[in-house]
Amino acid sequence: MRSRLCVLLAVVLASSAIACGESLNTSNTCPLLCPSQDVAVRDTVINPVLVFDSTFVGFPDRGNELGMLLTTRGDTVETRGVVRYDSLTYYYPVVNDTARPIAYVDSARLKLVVDTTYPRLLPASVRFELYDVDDSTASDTSSAAINAKFIRSRLIGQITLSKDSVGDTVRVPLADSAVLAKIAAKGRLRIGIRADGSGPVAIVLKTIESGITPVLSYRGTKDSSIAKLVVTPYSSSPVAEPDIQAELLDFQVIAKYKMPAVPSGTMSVGGLPGRRAYLRFDLPRRITDSTTIVRATLRLTQQRVAFGGSYDTITIHAHPVLASGQVTDLRRASTLLAAAGTGIYDSLLVAPRDSGLRTIEMYGLVRLWGSQAVLINSVPRSLVLRAGRESLASSEIRFFGSTAPLGLRPSMRISYIPRVTFGVP
Repeated sequence: MRSRLCVLLAVVLASSAIACGESLNTSNTCPLLCPSQDVAVRDTVINPVLVFDSTFVGFPDRGNELGMLLTTRGDTVETRGVVRYDSLTYYYPVVNDTARPIAYVDSARLKLVVDTTYPRLLPASVRFELYDVDDSTASDTSSAAINAKFIRSRLIGQITLSKDSVGDTVRVPLADSAVLAKIAAKGRLRIGIRADGSGPVAIVLKTIESGITPVLSYRGTKDSSIAKLVVTPYSSSPVAEPDIQAELLDFQVIAKYKMPAVPSGTMSVGGLPGRRAYLRFDLPRRITDSTTIVRATLRLTQQRVAFGGSYDTITIHAHPVLASGQVTDLRRASTLLAAAGTGIYDSLLVAPRDSGLRTIEMYGLVRLWGSQAVLINSVPRSLVLRAGRESLASSEIRFFGSTAPLGLRPSMRISYIPRVTFGVP
């Protein structure tokens, strides 16, 4: 047995020696077996790498937010929420009898569900305030008209809680008389929600987009044995536009957002309302179409923004743009995106106060662009940078753009080898 093993080992060693001793007139050799014939990897830095860049504001559209940010941070940032109850219960059903008009309201409450997956900033005490923000004369898109209704004379409910008492659910008492007046008039109740406290506040509520909406409940009879009435959000306007009605069941409004002005030659991502940066690339075809890309690193230089702390750290994702060249509205193109992780398996975790070089690995997308060379005219080589908590965080991240000084512009470092073709050497 020992002699057989020795013979087998000798055969393996001899085969390996012959394999690495043979010199092939081709670059298609295995560097693991034959290190001396390893293929050289070439590096190049493309600077500038962008044709242009643009920043677009207002993402997502009103009512499409994945939550409702309530934040109050002095004179700098303040956001509020609105929930519409355009169809209240006006009659109380009675067993074996006809429905009777509701003439009594007691224990009115608005149930708010906190999205605990988002970070929150709470002071020692937090106050939740509810306002009647209904205005039949105002436009559905007018934030100014809505914000004008957040005044003391329209306050219809509030509760103050300690920091430790703010759990995953907050029930805010409503003025019974305010609810009854809406029922008696067969009107609608639109509630504005504001959070304030002994210090800066930031908390995200769940909305219809996350599967849970703020719920209104009240008693419509003095008989305590009968369960409360529960009313879910409903929007009756804008008329004849059911899709937009559904989006406006609950939504976010911005009362204040005062950031330093964005300098020229700068891209902006995040903030309130959400900003997205659109980047159009110019990559040499001699590299993307005629080589094998082994690494492609987008290099961005971040600008420091004075406002922001550790709480404001956010993730920035890069999405390939799917819109064809026929879509000339680039803001519209910035909504036609591939899912995060499509060709780009990297993201950035940054804070506004940071600065310096940031990198995103995107070799998968660059290789995909090379394999789709025939589509270059129909699908431009572009991507969009967007915030992971878009419109749910006040963080605004800025990068130098394509018109900044050359050393600060976005660039790309590409590592590649000549195109490998397999066949008989």
